[in-house]
Amino acid sequence: MEPRIDLYAVMLLLGAAHGLFLTLVLINAKDRDVKGHRFLALLTLVFTLDLGLAFLDHSRHLIHVPWLLALDLNIDYLFGPLTYLYVRALSDRNRYRFSRKQWLHFLPFTLGFLLLAPLYGLDREQLIALRYLDGETLEPEQLWAEVSSFVVGITSILQMAIYLFIAIRRLVRHKRNIQEEFSFLERIGLTWLRNLLVALALLYLLYILDIILIGILELYDDMPGIHYPMIVVLIYVMGYMGLRQPEIFSHHQPPVSQPAASESTVSKTPPEPAPKQEHEKRKYEKSALDSETSSLLFADLRTHMAAEKPYLDNKLNLSLLATQLDISPNYLSQVINEQAGQHFFDFVNRYRVEETKQALAGATERGNILAIALDAGFNSKSAFYTAFKRHTGQTPSQYRRAGDIPGT
Repeated sequence: MEPRIDLYAVMLLLGAAHGLFLTLVLINAKDRDVKGHRFLALLTLVFTLDLGLAFLDHSRHLIHVPWLLALDLNIDYLFGPLTYLYVRALSDRNRYRFSRKQWLHFLPFTLGFLLLAPLYGLDREQLIALRYLDGETLEPEQLWAEVSSFVVGITSILQMAIYLFIAIRRLVRHKRNIQEEFSFLERIGLTWLRNLLVALALLYLLYILDIILIGILELYDDMPGIHYPMIVVLIYVMGYMGLRQPEIFSHHQPPVSQPAASESTVSKTPPEPAPKQEHEKRKYEKSALDSETSSLLFADLRTHMAAEKPYLDNKLNLSLLATQLDISPNYLSQVINEQAGQHFFDFVNRYRVEETKQALAGATERGNILAIALDAGFNSKSAFYTAFKRHTGQTPSQYRRAGDIPGT
């Protein structure tokens, strides 16, 4: 069987070359989250190897090296673990460390090479018959190689599905975490990571479609698969967007101080009652902060928010506000959850919305609505409109028209 080079093979080769370049760029990126970049670099490298192996397969060079054929079958075990570890490194609230136990994620990849051992004993003619020729009567050693290849293929597909699920679940948990710590989501909400997981899920479905079209229905045999062009595009996007994703959490925490229930810390303004949800009660069952102290601290918080207006700072986060109140960030989060029934994100943005409503209702206010929103602490038009609609049930324009409020 003669080697061949066509336009599709050139596309695969160029995609692999670009992937290798981006891998080196990501490995040497030291200005942000190094560990996150390392996992993204490894994921990019695996995609690069997959494209390279697809090129060798399409050009009929793969059959000359049996262990490369085994790698081509076995490499799918790496996509799931690396995707999950990348999500974990970017979303972990504490400084991420790769422990020895996490090497277990790559155990299936290692075992796959052992499972594919029957491939190593096949000669070139047997590999050609197994890989490219249909209808041939297979010898016993070829049958064992085919069975082992099938087992590796099925288990790797299931493994990818499981890892995509737990990666998506962790990202959903991350969204709740940042709402507990930040009053803004711009560039920290990991929208890029969400889009990456969506793209990987789509790629996974295209891979399944390839298996059905090529392996079961045998509709076309000349192309390695319709999911490979998407891998080429994904490599370009991964490199660009991954480098633009900032580190999410500041790993420096202010000194923790224990709240005291003394009269000196109590505001004269009594706290407004707020419903306590059952899941919040269970969440803080082991906390040393009792309900009475929580109420007193909430009164302090409300007084501070009204007097100092810290929400006007568009970079306000939980740690900064806790430092201003001289209490633990964990306790402040508990106070807001229990007493206000809200995340930190919603709690602060409610004050910002009220600030914009007062500014819009001012008799002499002639400013642009967006300018007012930015002055109130919002970072963007989309964040402001979303929060305003969430807390008022109206868009800013509807609110302005309803009150006949001047503005441009």
